[in-house]
Amino acid sequence: MVSLFAAIYLVGYFLLGKPFAPEQFVEARSRSAAAAKEIVAFSENSVQNLSTINQLDRRDQFSEALVLVRQELENSRKAKIKAVDLIKELGEMAKETARITPARARNLATEAVREEVALITHLVVYNDVLNGLLQTLEFKFSGDIRSYGSEEVQILIENLNKEVKEINKLNESFNSKMEEFDEIVK
Repeated sequence: MVSLFAAIYLVGYFLLGKPFAPEQFVEARSRSAAAAKEIVAFSENSVQNLSTINQLDRRDQFSEALVLVRQELENSRKAKIKAVDLIKELGEMAKETARITPARARNLATEAVREEVALITHLVVYNDVLNGLLQTLEFKFSGDIRSYGSEEVQILIENLNKEVKEINKLNESFNSKMEEFDEIVK
């Protein structure tokens, strides 16, 4: 009788308890990683360009700064498109989490996706603040506004930095959970 229960347990474990991640989840995760990588590249490029714009501003090289501001506005638009791609892939991942086994891996995947969705929210705020800053700079460098509120710009930059910190924190947590997930399902 005991050996019958042991045999049932072993069959159940090997048939039902074996780690499994659906191919659709794995593929969506790969595509989401590529989209996130592009978003990060846009962000890193923006930080460098904002520094250059600041230097050009201090040297009163407004036409050169205006060119960079307009490039950054275009890059911001491209990052927004990539964020939409990321949302789509996260939706696919979320849909497939129900099929992941064991439950611990499924729970980790669900938590990771939830954190990445929260990251997207912060990314949207970041992008909006960045666009506000870039539009303010565009007005300044094009001569459309005469007074340049450095205090207003400083507040925008502080808000950008706050959002970047939150985005990085959520992304680290997502990556950590997915590493733990990988250990379980390999």
